[in-house]
Amino acid sequence: MANFSITMPRGDIRKVQFRVTNDGVPYDVEFDDIYFTVKQAFNKTEYLFQKRKSRDEILELGDGTFQFVIDPSDTDGLKIASYVCDIEVVSLENEIKQTFTGTLKLTDEATHAANEG
Repeated sequence: MANFSITMPRGDIRKVQFRVTNDGVPYDVEFDDIYFTVKQAFNKTEYLFQKRKSRDEILELGDGTFQFVIDPSDTDGLKIASYVCDIEVVSLENEIKQTFTGTLKLTDEATHAANEG
């Protein structure tokens, strides 16, 4: 997995899948945790929202593939802008701690929740 980019309308639902491999081959380890973290900037301590495998928010689909869902509540209060994010995988037993950085770009949309009723 290399650097990545997610673009989506603010307040929508987005399923995100990613694959964790070592030279193209899925890791054959159980990860202690996997984090997807969104911040305004990498140097900020506070995150805007986070998904974690240990909270069953990141699901393992098999063959090194994982999935999480960005819900409307995750982005509703955020401005239309680009944010930094990363996916960090951790296996203490196998001494793996790798971080893959990316961007989350929130866009506007014409059909707002008030138009859907």
